[in-house]
Amino acid sequence: MFEGIYELHDAGRLLYVTAPEKLPHYSTIHRWVRSGLPSEEAKLLPKRDLFISFLDLISLRMIVSLRLAGFSLQHIRGVQKYLQELTKFERPFATKDLWVSKTDIFIEMDGLLSASKRGQLAMEYIRDWLARIKRPDIGDLDIEFDKLGGVEVATKWTPSPSIVLDPTVQFGAPCLKNTRIPTESIWLMKGGGDSPQSICESYKLPMYQVQTALEWEEKIAATAN
Repeated sequence: MFEGIYELHDAGRLLYVTAPEKLPHYSTIHRWVRSGLPSEEAKLLPKRDLFISFLDLISLRMIVSLRLAGFSLQHIRGVQKYLQELTKFERPFATKDLWVSKTDIFIEMDGLLSASKRGQLAMEYIRDWLARIKRPDIGDLDIEFDKLGGVEVATKWTPSPSIVLDPTVQFGAPCLKNTRIPTESIWLMKGGGDSPQSICESYKLPMYQVQTALEWEEKIAATAN
């Protein structure tokens, strides 16, 4: 199974930088996790051990997208419970085939089923009126999926064109694309006095990648203010 683990504060920052000024406050996300969104496991953990998985992080990102699309938390909870029963998968919001209309959430399973209406089969023509769940800020779905037990499950998140979160690389930390170099490592080197040029030489990276990492980490750092 995939690795990747995040403190809730760090997860909140990762969510925030992909949709600044649109996400709920950290305390709201904390409350969601404690109440069983996006999984039952986290709410049972003592506060000092409140970490979430990569699939939890992706699920929270999708839940935020659903809230921004106008769905109530009660609606989302009902859909999650139904999809857990239907798919036997604890984190259904980390799966691929979710669609939305203005009032319903659908899942692709041998046709379109309305998860809002507990499995009511949708007529095929309704697909033209639906949209896949989008990311909160620019709309494009920037998540890669792979088959796991017959379900298409999130395996990578690319929140910025040159930044990737892969739960099998560096425990899911943001890394420069096509490398195993965490952006935080580059940020810490700069904070320790290394120049961008010396960081390029140390990691054998072009300058644009170092600048990309620094710009990303600057956004992350700004969320702490």
